[in-house]
Amino acid sequence: MKYLNQEIEHELTSRGAKLVRFVSIAHLDEKQNRKLPNAIVFAFPLTADYVTKVVDTPDYVQARIEDHYNFDDDEYTQTEHKAGEVADELTRFIAGRGYQAKSQSDAGLVAEEVFNFEVKESVLPHKKVALLGGLGWIGRNNLLITPEYGAAQCLGTVLTDAPLETVLHEPFLPKCGNCNICRKICEKQVLKGKTWSPAISRDEIVDVYGCSTCLKCLVHCPWTQKHTRKSAKKINR
Repeated sequence: MKYLNQEIEHELTSRGAKLVRFVSIAHLDEKQNRKLPNAIVFAFPLTADYVTKVVDTPDYVQARIEDHYNFDDDEYTQTEHKAGEVADELTRFIAGRGYQAKSQSDAGLVAEEVFNFEVKESVLPHKKVALLGGLGWIGRNNLLITPEYGAAQCLGTVLTDAPLETVLHEPFLPKCGNCNICRKICEKQVLKGKTWSPAISRDEIVDVYGCSTCLKCLVHCPWTQKHTRKSAKKINR
């Protein structure tokens, strides 16, 4: 078991993943875990330079939309795509070891018909696996917040029956305190200021149908800014 964990973690970190957790999902219903007891969740952080660029360009996303949806060189888009690619690669790697594995990349979710386009949600969101793995908490921006990178990461997940050493955490409660920066900066006013808890639904936190994905709630989160300042200090040493 331990060797397989190490082997998988090496495969992920060699591709640039910084946070990796092996999570038990056996307690979830079969619709969510697809009859597989374990999950691997990993995160690719966004660079401090990118966060700063988006902060310093208030119309960053809108400008790219107006430029014929030119997101080919956008780091967030590239990182999300990479997380999906790596999930697909890891699925093949695990299958090559003789175990079942299902990638939760966009292509994998569509192929399995486990993404509901009407409500814009998969049956087992990356964030839920990350919460069970103890990676972080859900902020008032409805994004996963990690101590290391704030909201500035893209997640990937793979479900498997491989015999892994796993963890299972009670989800961390949010550490937003009285902060409402994300709500105040949201031009579409889709954030409702609610604090996440296991009993609260996504739709009580955010109107996903009105969200323009402008990234402002991501880059202006104080935990994201903390990551940016840490990175700047490392460069200046």
